[in-house]
Amino acid sequence: MKKKPEESWDKVGGESPLAAFVKHIYPVSQEAIRFINMNTHPQRVPRGTYLLRAGEICQNLYLIRKGVIRGYIKDGTKEVTTWMTAENEIVSSIRGLSLQEPSLENIQAIEECDLVVADTASLQYLYENYMEMNIVGRKLLEQYYKDAEERAFICRIPNASKRYRHFVETKGDLANRIPLKYIASYLGMTIETMSRIRSKKA
Repeated sequence: MKKKPEESWDKVGGESPLAAFVKHIYPVSQEAIRFINMNTHPQRVPRGTYLLRAGEICQNLYLIRKGVIRGYIKDGTKEVTTWMTAENEIVSSIRGLSLQEPSLENIQAIEECDLVVADTASLQYLYENYMEMNIVGRKLLEQYYKDAEERAFICRIPNASKRYRHFVETKGDLANRIPLKYIASYLGMTIETMSRIRSKKA
């Protein structure tokens, strides 16, 4: 049974933060907002929690209210961080949301996180019944594409120091929140190289 908005969102004015997030992207109907309020819920997860594991089919979309989340793949026993993101960002598996195929990535909280959770069935209902939500979906996919393009760009910077500098310039707010091993993995360098680069800059 779905929670009523006053049960889930009474501490934030009775409105789901995901509803506010959607309205910031594109104007949507009050009916769509009511549906979002009724079909989302808050969730707090401790550091280390997996929102999705490789091989699972994604069932949820998450809005980060507080905390940091990363995606990573396994290469043998090695973890390769593929992305990291924090507050006011949407996290999910595109492969799972659009195709309902198993994820290639693990999605893990690397801080305690406060999240807003919406299931994929509710998302599909919004797309099918509120046409303006398709514009919201398109704009979110555009952002996903932009982020993917940024990851492809940073991987092609040949100099490790320049890769780190670009990371600080574009994600400086995360540089002191994320464990160095995850940043080093994301930038394709060893943690020893990362430490040397940071020491020189200091």
